[in-house]
Amino acid sequence: MACIFVSTHAVLRLGIAKMRQAVLDWDDYRLLLHVARYGRVPEAAGHLRVTTSTVFRRLAAIEARLKMPVFQREGGRYIPTEDGAAIVHAAEKMEQETANVSRHLFGESQALSGSVTITTSEVLSSFFVARHVMDLGRAHPSLRVQVVSSDKMLDLSRHEADVAIRPKRLCSNALFGRKLATIRWATYVADKSGPDVPERDDAHIGHAGEPRLAEQFGSTAFDPNATEGPPFFASSLVLRASICAQSDYPAVLPMILGEVWPGLRRVGDVLDAPVGDLWIVCHNDMRRNRRVRAVFDAMIAGARADKALFEGP
Repeated sequence: MACIFVSTHAVLRLGIAKMRQAVLDWDDYRLLLHVARYGRVPEAAGHLRVTTSTVFRRLAAIEARLKMPVFQREGGRYIPTEDGAAIVHAAEKMEQETANVSRHLFGESQALSGSVTITTSEVLSSFFVARHVMDLGRAHPSLRVQVVSSDKMLDLSRHEADVAIRPKRLCSNALFGRKLATIRWATYVADKSGPDVPERDDAHIGHAGEPRLAEQFGSTAFDPNATEGPPFFASSLVLRASICAQSDYPAVLPMILGEVWPGLRRVGDVLDAPVGDLWIVCHNDMRRNRRVRAVFDAMIAGARADKALFEGP
């Protein structure tokens, strides 16, 4: 790959003599950008898909080549120095321009072949997307579909994914989306449980992942920091459903999960809260791409078919 120099600001600060030995390529910039973005080497290594020792070794080599530190350590985090911030800023610009070109080229393509990446949460990928993604593959056999299951939201502007399915409304003018469904919740128990369901909050399985739900329910069952409440908390909804199915404790779950989890049955009415909206989203540059449109069409049809699973009867 052709070598790329740091930004003009960095050139002036570093000096011509230093810059003769300070040539960086895109892989160097990308590594520095990830260390700055995530603040810790293990997290940066995970996103770069390399080992932590590799990041340490390459970072040391880059700083030796530049003859200056790019980062300083503060409370265990890597913070760019003044000169390092200029280099990181240049890396961000390169990433943005690369993503712009990629979205433009991919967005203009009208072929229903190649690849498309969908990002969504663990629950939605397993209990909604998985139900309908094979229909997409059968309709378009030349299309390669990658589903990234993660509760971390990938950035559509940086082209980390092409389509996102998210339980939240749009928050950027750069994005285009459609509402797929309303997400409703209900109380579930194991099939083997008796007919009586405990009414006390401390008899439910708590959810440690989203304490904000405590405000919507007014319940300590969603607040692991409460002084009183349930004896068991799960860090994910999937784990919570699994514990529920194998115990005598009820759990409040989104219906798209609770209705299809083996060994669970719903008790009582659909809950009034929380209620969320499920959206399918892409970058504005991608909205007319045929591959992206194919994903939109398949997921919109799937949400219509699954309306009772999302919202109840």
